[in-house]
Amino acid sequence: MALDVLKRYNSQFGLALCLAISGAIAFSANQAHAQITPDSTLPPGETSQLDLGSGEVNGKIVDLIKGGAIRDINLFHSFLEFNVSDGQSVYFANPAGIENIISRVTGANPSNILGTLGVDGGANLFLINPKGIFFGDKAKLDVSGSFVGTTADGIGFGNQGVFSASNPEPPSPLLTVNPNVFFFNQIPGNITSQAKLEKLAVDNLLLLGGDIEVSKKENSKQDSKISTNEGGNILLAGLGAPGEVALTQEGDKLGLDFPDGVKKGNVVIKDSAIETSVAKDSNVDGGDIEIIADSLEVETSNKEQGIFTITKVNGQKGGDIVITADDSVSIIASRDGSQHGIFTFTDTEGGTGGTIQITAGSLMVESEKETPGISARTKGDGDSGNITIDVSGNVELKKKGTIRTEQVENKNVDKNDKKGRPGDVLLNVLGNVTLNDNSRLQIFNGGAADGGKITILAGGAVELKFGSKIENVAKQKSSGASGGIEIQAKSLLLDSRNPSEPESRRGQVQITAKTDKNTRGNGGTIDIRVGLLTMIGPNRSGSSGITANTSGAGKAGDITIIVDGDFIMEDRAKIEAKSQKEARGDGGKIIIEAGSLSLSNKSNITAEAKKRSKGKPGNIEITVKDKIEITGQSSAIKTQIDEDAGNNQTLEGGAANIDIEARSLSLKDGGRIEASTEGIIPAGDITINATDFVEISGVKRDTKIATQTQTGAEGKGGRIEITTPSLRLSNDARLDAKSESNFPGGDIQIDADDVQLTDGAEIIATSEKSTENRGGSITLDVDTLTVNNSQISASTERGTAGNVEVVAKDLVLLTGTLPNKSKSPAGIFTQSTEGGTAQNVTIETDELTVEKGARIAVSGVPLTEQGFPETEVDENGEVDESNLGEAGKLTIKADSLTLDNGQLVAATGKNPKENEEAATIDIDVPGVIILDNNSLILADATGKNVKGGNITIDGGVLVALPLNNDDKGSDIFANAQDGDGGNIKITLQGLFNMNVLEDTSAFIDPSGNIDPSLAFQNNSSEIAALSFSGGQSGTVTRDITNSAQDPEILPTSLVDPSALIVANCPRSGKVAVDELGEFIVTGRGGLPPSPLDPINQRSVLVDWITLDTEEETIEEATSTPTPDVSYLPMRGKRRAAHTPTPARPKKKIVEAQGWIVGEDGTIILTAEPNTATPKSNWYSPRSCGSKG
Repeated sequence: MALDVLKRYNSQFGLALCLAISGAIAFSANQAHAQITPDSTLPPGETSQLDLGSGEVNGKIVDLIKGGAIRDINLFHSFLEFNVSDGQSVYFANPAGIENIISRVTGANPSNILGTLGVDGGANLFLINPKGIFFGDKAKLDVSGSFVGTTADGIGFGNQGVFSASNPEPPSPLLTVNPNVFFFNQIPGNITSQAKLEKLAVDNLLLLGGDIEVSKKENSKQDSKISTNEGGNILLAGLGAPGEVALTQEGDKLGLDFPDGVKKGNVVIKDSAIETSVAKDSNVDGGDIEIIADSLEVETSNKEQGIFTITKVNGQKGGDIVITADDSVSIIASRDGSQHGIFTFTDTEGGTGGTIQITAGSLMVESEKETPGISARTKGDGDSGNITIDVSGNVELKKKGTIRTEQVENKNVDKNDKKGRPGDVLLNVLGNVTLNDNSRLQIFNGGAADGGKITILAGGAVELKFGSKIENVAKQKSSGASGGIEIQAKSLLLDSRNPSEPESRRGQVQITAKTDKNTRGNGGTIDIRVGLLTMIGPNRSGSSGITANTSGAGKAGDITIIVDGDFIMEDRAKIEAKSQKEARGDGGKIIIEAGSLSLSNKSNITAEAKKRSKGKPGNIEITVKDKIEITGQSSAIKTQIDEDAGNNQTLEGGAANIDIEARSLSLKDGGRIEASTEGIIPAGDITINATDFVEISGVKRDTKIATQTQTGAEGKGGRIEITTPSLRLSNDARLDAKSESNFPGGDIQIDADDVQLTDGAEIIATSEKSTENRGGSITLDVDTLTVNNSQISASTERGTAGNVEVVAKDLVLLTGTLPNKSKSPAGIFTQSTEGGTAQNVTIETDELTVEKGARIAVSGVPLTEQGFPETEVDENGEVDESNLGEAGKLTIKADSLTLDNGQLVAATGKNPKENEEAATIDIDVPGVIILDNNSLILADATGKNVKGGNITIDGGVLVALPLNNDDKGSDIFANAQDGDGGNIKITLQGLFNMNVLEDTSAFIDPSGNIDPSLAFQNNSSEIAALSFSGGQSGTVTRDITNSAQDPEILPTSLVDPSALIVANCPRSGKVAVDELGEFIVTGRGGLPPSPLDPINQRSVLVDWITLDTEEETIEEATSTPTPDVSYLPMRGKRRAAHTPTPARPKKKIVEAQGWIVGEDGTIILTAEPNTATPKSNWYSPRSCGSKG
């Protein structure tokens, strides 16, 4: 038979042989025929034959290959050369009963298929050529079974034997089963296709070789393609080393099973298409595409290029795409459009789109104009497939590289049908995931079903750079929800910077789950769990960061971020959960857990209900193991309800709260935590628990923790609650609860060991503008409170201020005036400035000191620097009462009280309501009260017929200094400008150095006018309860309970001690006379009337006490006296200024239990009692000589 073939083509073959010998090769139609050359390896009578023009297929005359060795269902052919020339159609005859036609090429040349190759029947066709297979640009396949092209050396049939091309032998009679393995004894040849092999009716098209390349011919306008319809599958696989590859079959689908560890070949798809599709009139599922390689390169420059499956048949499943690449997958989609790269598309009623599964060592996707490099799309009510990427190395999306699943909006879809779901996107990566230069990872939902979820699981870092985004969006008019976003990684970086671009061109980096306008579904959640998280914004306006928003009827999703280590936000980085403008749904929560958290340079964490949104914002919950730092102008953690927001809400609270737990919290240079409302929803509460400290250091009053009810709001202010061992505010920093509307402001509650306010810091709860609102209250439960050149204030303009309550276990120290505001004292206040009502101040502590111009005030009128009412008069000289308000009550409970140029003021411009008190001061101090250096206790009334306030002082000893009247005195006044004077009731054990003024003469200036502050400017210390114009003077009641001689008021000058104390002689050689000290006694008991008289046994002896044993030098400027009555006799000069230290050690007072007489007659007080009891007059006068 072979001889017949040779004879038939003798002339043509001879010519070709001659040309080959001469070194020239010429091709013609007749010469190409000679390129199909059977070999002699088959048994006689079973050799292959090429019969020209002997067949007819589909009305076309074709060349038939006949003969071959039949083994049951298998037909074997063997060729020395196998080529199909351009324009030639070569078909294998398909005898009855034959299922597999298996052809081998045993020669040294690859097979070139330039024309049509087919089977005249339904059998599968195997073409085996170890040297390679090439499909030219005009090549075609016409196979209705499966086509397998391979460069394997042989093919195996289980235990039955092998049909080998590299070691050709006649096929064994046992080769009667389907082949199941390919043998590669050497590095296999390559398979290349430039053909447009489209709409193949094959069950399977399998190409298995070394490297596989599908690309269009150079300079050709025709794209190359391998495509099947009617459910045909495509499998491309490369092997880069000797080995065995199993051929598997599941149903009608062929597959390959590579051994572990064998190196694979490369697959390249360039400007070409690998496609399976199913038409609308079909009833089968779409065919699958599988690629197995060491590396896969896909490059497209036109639409419908790449690797894709398309399904348009209703109710059926689209084909899947499965890619396995040990090394890398690279996808470059360089033309605009949605159908590029690797994608599946479903346009059906019912059914589902195909999935995309990529398993690789690494993945790189590069696109142009956001062209998806990998996508799964659906149109209609069919679901799109999922995208799953498993990579052992890194994933990089760059230059607008995009991965997307999408439900394309279809107006014919029933919005209540819940069909047409975009698929999930899963990246499971052992290395890093990088999105760079405006790349995208997206899910778009335009249908009725809920959207899919984006999940990134990375063993390394996830990085989004320069305009890149991860988005899960429910598109406009969709009724389905957007899906969620989950990221788990070693670290996460969002960086808007691009080193090659100026700062002004930074892109916006986003991770977004949102719903667009006119949508009905909920927004998806964002769940991030990483080791480290860094967000670097564009450093300009624009949204850049992590956002979960709703613009439709559904609720926005929550944002949960868990960071094991540091969480850093800088340069306008943002985390936002919002109910957008005119949205009907609520905003989502923001939950953050981190090792540490840092916000700087206008970075923000925000939960917000935008203008005219009907929803409410969610809460912000932050838990940090170590420190939180918020630094720089406009850096903030905030919740916000905008104008007209929340108008479908009836709630009283529970929204827009901020809860923070950390070791420490620092706000610096403009950093803020705030909750505000302009809508009907109340402002959120702010709760902070810091186990170490809270520090707020400001600039221009912008550094603050604040709740605000803004103008037009119909919701009340939120509450600020801080629990920490140490709270420090400095440099104009603020805690601020403010109301500018008709609704109440928020309260401030502080629980701390130590609270310090310095250099203009403020804790304020204010109500402004409205006559109806009420300011919030301020409560401090602390060990020590220091207010240094700062203030704590609950104030109002025309409304009602809140209360201030301070409970300090050890110390309250108020000192100085506000920086750059010389007339504004530091201190604690409730006050009204435009006719409102001030409330109460209550202070309970062990030691209270007010000094250096500081003040505690409850005031309904403006006050001067000295603490007196400052009133305006009209053109008739009458007091303008429009800004006069009602004062509250000032209550002091302390063990000791020191006013050193300090003021306690209650000043009212209105009479109180029935059964209420106004401008009342209650002082309960069982220890010592010291008034020094022009200090003032004032309960004053300003305004027509307004009665003066009352002052009640109940305690131990009250002393007004200086005793020598060298400096200005201190005063206690309860006066009224026009109404009755107030009442002063003093109940003490001792009252020193104060006069009672019975009339107003001390307040009349040289011009005869009343000046309420005039008596305050003299050198005396006075008590007065007077009316300056028309009213009745008040009463001054003094109850001094422990006085043997009842010296209620001591004289303003001391008795000359030289007349009462005998001079002691100097002890020889020990001390000079002028070095001897003085002994001054004032008050009652303990000594005889003169040094010459003995103590009467019947005299009442006052208990002795002892000072510290350390010597004190009165002149030493740095000494700090203990505010105790024992301090008084030792006071020769004005005491040193109080050192503003929050926890000052106290001097321990020990009562003397007895005394002894030394050898020189000196009386020594002892802490232990002695048993000596005087029986008689023991005094024996001594002279100087008696000692001598």
